[in-house]
Amino acid sequence: MGNITMIVILLAVYCCFWACAAIPIISSSTDEFALLAFKAKITKDPYNILQKNWTEGTPFCNWIGITCSHRHQRVKALDLSSIGLKGTIAKEVGNLSFLISFDISNNNFQGNIPDELGHLRRLCGLYMQLNELGGQIPGSFGFLNRIQELVLYNNSLSGPIPPAIFNISSFQVIDLMYNFLRGSLPMDICHNLPNLESLNVSFNQLGGQIPASFSRCSEIKFLALMSNEFTGSIPGKLGNLSKLEQLYLSRNNLTGELPSTIFNISSLTILEAAYNTISGSLPHDICKKTPRLEILYIFANQLGGQIPSSIAGCRSLKHLSLAFNNINGVIPAEMGNMSALQLLHLISNNLTGELPFNFFNISSLTTIVLGYNRFTGNLPEDLCFRHPNLEFLEIESNQIFGNIPSSISLCSALSTIALTTNYLTGGIPPQIGNITGLQNLYLSENNLTGSIPAEIGNITGLQHLLLANNNLTGGIPTEIGNIIGLQFLYLGDNYLTGEVPFRFFNFSSLMTLNLASNGLSGSIPHDLCIRHPKLETLNIENNQFHGQIPSGISHCSAMDTLDPFGNKFTVVGRNYFTGIIPPSIGNMSRLLILMLSSNNFFGRIPPELGKLPILEGVFIEANQFTGEIPPELGQSSSIERLYMKSNKITGEIPPSIFNISTLRELGLSENQLSGNVPSFGES
Repeated sequence: MGNITMIVILLAVYCCFWACAAIPIISSSTDEFALLAFKAKITKDPYNILQKNWTEGTPFCNWIGITCSHRHQRVKALDLSSIGLKGTIAKEVGNLSFLISFDISNNNFQGNIPDELGHLRRLCGLYMQLNELGGQIPGSFGFLNRIQELVLYNNSLSGPIPPAIFNISSFQVIDLMYNFLRGSLPMDICHNLPNLESLNVSFNQLGGQIPASFSRCSEIKFLALMSNEFTGSIPGKLGNLSKLEQLYLSRNNLTGELPSTIFNISSLTILEAAYNTISGSLPHDICKKTPRLEILYIFANQLGGQIPSSIAGCRSLKHLSLAFNNINGVIPAEMGNMSALQLLHLISNNLTGELPFNFFNISSLTTIVLGYNRFTGNLPEDLCFRHPNLEFLEIESNQIFGNIPSSISLCSALSTIALTTNYLTGGIPPQIGNITGLQNLYLSENNLTGSIPAEIGNITGLQHLLLANNNLTGGIPTEIGNIIGLQFLYLGDNYLTGEVPFRFFNFSSLMTLNLASNGLSGSIPHDLCIRHPKLETLNIENNQFHGQIPSGISHCSAMDTLDPFGNKFTVVGRNYFTGIIPPSIGNMSRLLILMLSSNNFFGRIPPELGKLPILEGVFIEANQFTGEIPPELGQSSSIERLYMKSNKITGEIPPSIFNISTLRELGLSENQLSGNVPSFGES
């Protein structure tokens, strides 16, 4: 009996030996081989970290970025984040069988993610964000049954998300934001994700409906689906997510009403559902169960109804934007008690009643945007006492009246004042010049009187100054020349007089100068385009300017609009211009419309007009042009209207003119043209 037992034992040992021999021996040498294969795929190593430190024959556990297990001396963590590496990911990384964490984030890795990474069964964290990876997310990732965090945002990944990923119960964080992923989310997405805390698939191309089964992700705190193509309504069952803190649904194609159940989530701090077509109205008890809500963005939808007074119950609310909806009624007085509010954004609704400043005592407010409603009332003298931290004030296109209070200068942090298209009267307070950090001043289309205060020149950082369509008188103060960063200056349609102090203007960033319909005089300086090299629009029509249009105007290469009509120039329509159109007009690559009608221009039509890439209209009728129509005009791919009638143009009409595919109107009559003309509108 004993001999038989010994034989059985020997036989078992023999079989075990050969069975083990059949299993590949995976040792630390396998790790070294995998790491060197990874290094071989690197094409750029700006700090020479791998080149100098990852040396064959040296202990790889001492290499930069490597962490080994103490017991087995196997690679358990590989961290090469943010060191500027470029290359592809070697498939041999899939042989690092003890790897727990793999981080190559914030580099320049390209190519596909190898399927072999699905072999890393111990992997808990995979971080490849901020690279240039393409292709699809490997389906083999469904075998990573211990993974907790998958972070792949800011790459160029495409195709569908492998459904198997959503069957890994260990997942806590999935972040796939900023890729090109398509397809839809599985309707049973949360059936096997009991530990999921964060899911971010924003800024992709995912579609379909939002799964109602999200309600089963009971641990989720962060859910971001924004900037995709999701359709249908927002599932009411999302209200069951008792631990949810942040919900992002903006920029989709969502319809239906906003579920009131969402406002039952007491942990909710951020709700964003802007840029959809959500309808209905805000729940009447909107803030009774969401005391922690800090940001509520539901702008650019189709919400109606009124703002419920219960919104004042959101005592932690900092940002409220309900803009671009159809909300009506008045702003509830109770909102004046929202002491944490910083941003109030209600532009483009149907709100009525007086401006809410009389009951607002919210010192934390930095941004008030109430434009394009039907508010009445005036700006109170104590506006800046109530809101000393105000940075942005916008109440355009309403029905407010009265004066601009001089005390507005006490809002020293203001960067924007936008009050256009109202019924404001009185003068522009000189004290406004004390707001030295002001960048944008929009006061056009009111009934303001008096002169432009010289103190505006103290606001040297001003970029936009819009005072058009008022009743302002006097001259343009030379102090405006101190505003060296000015980009847009609109003073048109006032009663301004005197010479324009061009010699004080050195606005290197100026793009638009509109002085139209005043009584201004003077001449255009020859160095206009040197002083203002970015000038795109010059509108000085209907004034008393004289002298010549300087030839240097062609050096304004960014100019697309020149409107000098209705002046007393002696050298474009209805002036008294004479001279030629210089060939340098071909440098004005942004020119859209050329209007030189009813003057005394002569000489030949410059062929360079045919090379202007966005020129849409040429109006040179009623001049003294001679010579032939340049065939180069036929090279244009943008001219829609071409008027040359009432000149002294001779020769045949070049056939190339009729190759301009965009041409809709052609006027050539009252010239000395010969030859045959194809049938084309007016000739």
